[in-house]
Amino acid sequence: MTGHHLPRLIALAILAGLFVVALGAFALKTTLAGRPQSKRVTEQGTTSALGAYFMEYGLWVFQPAVRACVWLGVQPDTLSWTSLVLHLGAAVAVGAGWFGLGGWALVAGAMCDSLDGGVARERGLASDAGEVLDAAVDRWAEMAIFFGFAYYYRNDPLGFVLAAGACAGAVMVSYARAKGEAMGVQARMGLMQRHERAAYLCLSTVLSPLLARWWEPDAAHPRYPLVLAALALIAVLANATAIQRTAFVRAELRKRGR
Repeated sequence: MTGHHLPRLIALAILAGLFVVALGAFALKTTLAGRPQSKRVTEQGTTSALGAYFMEYGLWVFQPAVRACVWLGVQPDTLSWTSLVLHLGAAVAVGAGWFGLGGWALVAGAMCDSLDGGVARERGLASDAGEVLDAAVDRWAEMAIFFGFAYYYRNDPLGFVLAAGACAGAVMVSYARAKGEAMGVQARMGLMQRHERAAYLCLSTVLSPLLARWWEPDAAHPRYPLVLAALALIAVLANATAIQRTAFVRAELRKRGR
């Protein structure tokens, strides 16, 4: 292991250790007091890939950070805009081939995105206007990072198509749900919701530079197979979910004679 990769490996080991310790603490808490059932998880909906248990764990593990932001007087909108800036930075880094830097910027952006709603609720600032900003920032942030991947793979037809397909699927998953809700139909089914997509992209982008040392040691422009796999997974499942939601909304509207 070279000195160039050692700091990344140490950071990953620390994060993995903290994750395991926190998960153990959450498991003990749920055993003694029962699993929490938050309104946010109920409204957001769960999937077979990311169930209610791990979603509740995510909310619980971020609660100290939420309280710290409230104590510091951080505005929810500030977290939303910070998330966008970090995602834009991640997109630029990924496009330039700096997947390590881009991956960690993506992780930081995802953390800010996870905190803004919790801070708004804790401070009593939750509003429809805030949700509109959060949703818009999420779409801009996701499109930016997919554009970054598409630019990196601009001379690789498979990578470029997967990045474009993942971007289309990510946008359409959210659009199908939003369009359904605007017409009074709740369409929360399917895989590859926002939090799932973020988890796969963060993990694959952070790990890829480390794995490339063994998989593609002499490549001047690595293909990063783990990222390609994540993009393929998102492209297929997100578009499938978008189609499923669109068909469900249409069927429900037809039942109502609309």
